[in-house]
Amino acid sequence: MSNRQRIIIVGAGGLGREIAAGIRRCELPFDILGHIDDEKTGPHILGPIANHEPDPTARYITCFGDGAARNRVRATLAERGARFTTVVSPTVHAVTPLDELINCLIVGSCSISNDTTFGTDILIQTLAVLGHDVVIGNGVTISALAFIGGNAILEDLSTIHPHAVVLPNVRIGKGAVVGAGSVVIKDVAPYTTVFGSPAKVIAYGKAHD
Repeated sequence: MSNRQRIIIVGAGGLGREIAAGIRRCELPFDILGHIDDEKTGPHILGPIANHEPDPTARYITCFGDGAARNRVRATLAERGARFTTVVSPTVHAVTPLDELINCLIVGSCSISNDTTFGTDILIQTLAVLGHDVVIGNGVTISALAFIGGNAILEDLSTIHPHAVVLPNVRIGKGAVVGAGSVVIKDVAPYTTVFGSPAKVIAYGKAHD
């Protein structure tokens, strides 16, 4: 019995095309049926997301750089009956099992240590490193070359930009943003943007859908 999945990629922007190219290049066990996208058209676009009726024979993956969008669109399509998969690059080194993840993208040569806890709709990009016992909430984005220390907590919809370092035992609040190259040595409040080494608050935001 084949373990291959028919897959529909939600989003045809840069990330969606990158994931499609990676699936083909790495010969991952997916047969790509096409993309759905509300703004783009073309031979590989099956139609808009807005009125898409899920294919019961396919699995879906949302490919947006923004975690709130991944979370929101996945929830909308799931209400219509869509079922979701996870895409993991073959070069990922993980000692935490990844086979039960829902709508997550883990790409490039990432390193994931033991006893990591995952939510849904997560994006982890190339060469990110996660220490032991890290907790990652729903819709979290961890960009390329970021380091997350052991026992750190990344709450829902938080974003860690490239080359940032989150030290062990630090909590990044819901919707918070850690700027590129920052070193976070203490907890970050929800919906706050920090930047620098050591990271300091540069902006206060607000909750978003």
